[in-house]
Amino acid sequence: MTKSIHKHKGLFGVLPALLFVIFFFIGGFIYSFRISLGEYEEIYGVNEIGWAYKELFDGSFLASLGVTVGIAGAVSLLSGIMGLLIALLLATYTYNKTWTHLIFQLPFGVPHLLAAYMLTQVFMQTGWYSRIAYHLGWIDSFEAFPVLIHDQWGIGVLLAYSWKEIPFIVLLLYPFVTKLLHEWRDTVNMLGANNSQMIRWVLIPILLPIWVGGMWIVFSFVLGSYEIPALMARTSFGFIPVMAWQEYTQFGLSRQPLAIAMNIVLAFVSLLIGIVLLACQKKWYESGRRVWKG
Repeated sequence: MTKSIHKHKGLFGVLPALLFVIFFFIGGFIYSFRISLGEYEEIYGVNEIGWAYKELFDGSFLASLGVTVGIAGAVSLLSGIMGLLIALLLATYTYNKTWTHLIFQLPFGVPHLLAAYMLTQVFMQTGWYSRIAYHLGWIDSFEAFPVLIHDQWGIGVLLAYSWKEIPFIVLLLYPFVTKLLHEWRDTVNMLGANNSQMIRWVLIPILLPIWVGGMWIVFSFVLGSYEIPALMARTSFGFIPVMAWQEYTQFGLSRQPLAIAMNIVLAFVSLLIGIVLLACQKKWYESGRRVWKG
């Protein structure tokens, strides 16, 4: 008995956090799922079981789901690629320059809603950059400035999310990159490899699980966040978090199960992507953790 306890003593360290997750997260998810199915008639009225999901899965919702997942995927990929490159540059060239690291920590103190408002004031056609360009004679009128806010491609949303999420990836990867460079540089140099070969054959294979995990966190967050799309995106995009927020706050109790059903769908999408990534990671480990051929 004592030997078994000693063998699994590490599990007791995470037991409080595990119980917290089980009680609050899973319990809250089950409760929300029951609401989305149409239970609690005394609060939300009498409806057909599952009416919210039947109303959701029409052409317009599926189109909105595609746009929402597409934007979340684009933000996660852009943040992941830029974050990895910046982390490598910081660890290689600015290791002893603390001020460069502080620059990438500044966005953490800015809420997403404030970040969206600031970028709106900067990039809109009557914003700071358009006024500077007009006074410098680069454009003839404010309308000649590129449309970056409420544009048809969601560029403003991408800029706002990237400004917030790239520093997250940088700070996630930077300690590992620094440690790996310190531990492997002499060995790699002794074997005659250069820095690019070290990054390709050593750093990226070791960092890949952490890197992909960080991008999945960004994807899941953007998938359920509504502040930036609500302020910077066109209403025709139909971002699901914005639609859910409107249903939950503006149309009374009878529509709240529909808003919760939207969030349940997004949660299942995020969970599905996570399961796929775990399966790919397992297969990757079984194949010898090879990233490149040759």
